[in-house]
Amino acid sequence: MSALPDDVRGVVESARHVLHRGLDDLADDLRRASGEVEPSPKSDGTPVTALDHEVDARLREAIGAALPAHGILSEEGSTVVPDTEWCWVIDPIDGTSNFTAGLPYWCVSVALAHRGEVVFATIDAPALRRRYEATRGEGATRNGRPVRVREMVAWDDESMGHVPVMLTTGTARRARQAGLALNPRVMGSTALDMAFVAEGVAAASVAVIPHVWDIAAGSLLVREAGGAVVTLDGDDLLPLRVGDDHLRTHAPTAAGAEAHAVRLLAKRLLPD
Repeated sequence: MSALPDDVRGVVESARHVLHRGLDDLADDLRRASGEVEPSPKSDGTPVTALDHEVDARLREAIGAALPAHGILSEEGSTVVPDTEWCWVIDPIDGTSNFTAGLPYWCVSVALAHRGEVVFATIDAPALRRRYEATRGEGATRNGRPVRVREMVAWDDESMGHVPVMLTTGTARRARQAGLALNPRVMGSTALDMAFVAEGVAAASVAVIPHVWDIAAGSLLVREAGGAVVTLDGDDLLPLRVGDDHLRTHAPTAAGAEAHAVRLLAKRLLPD
C-alpha cells in the first residue's frame, strides 16, 4: 500500500498517542474483570457486558477530548457512518463470550478511517499482552516488531496438519468434509483471528457474518503484513460509506496470504 501524505500521517500519529494512552489505562481493568462479569443478551442474541459499554465510553471520551472533529462508529454506540473526514471504528471487546468466561482470547479492536479508507489499526489483547498495529504503507507489527503472513500452503497437504485455520463453528464442521488438511480452530474473536493471520500463526481465517467493527482493524493488519482480505458474498464492508448503518450489515470475509487461494478455501467451507 502507498504511504500516507504528510498531513494525514500527522493526524495518525496524534491518534496513535491518544489511543495508546486509552488502551494502557484500560488494560489492567480489563484483565481483572475477565471472568468476573456476567453477560446479558442484546437484541440480536449476542452477549454484552458492562465492560463493553465502559470501554466504549472511555475511548469515546479520550478521542472526543483530543480529536473533537473525528466521528466514531462503534458496536456499542452509533452504528451509522458519520459524515466526517475522519472516522474511528471500535469494537470495545471482540470475543465477549471468552472475556466473561475468563478465556484470554479477546481484544479491543480499533481502526481509524480517512475519507472512508482505513489508514491506522490497533488490535489490543491485554490478557495475551499482545498489541498489533498497522499504518497504511508502513507494515504491521506485534509489540513493535514487524510481522508477516505465513507463506501460502496447500489446503489438502497432510504434512501441514499442524497449521491453524481460524474458523467459525459451522465452517469448522464442514472443514473435514471439504478435504481441509489444516488444523481448524474456533477461537471466538474475529479480530484476533485476523491478527494471528497477520503474524503468520494461522494460514487463514474465515468469518461468516462479521460486522465492519469485527474486520476493520484486522483487514489493514493483514494487508500490511503482506496478505489479502476478500469479501465472499455481497457488498464490501470497506471502505466506509457515509450514512450506511452497519447494525444489520455483514458480509462473509476471509483473510490469508493470497486472495485467490483464500477465496477458494472459503467457498468450500461456506453454506450453499
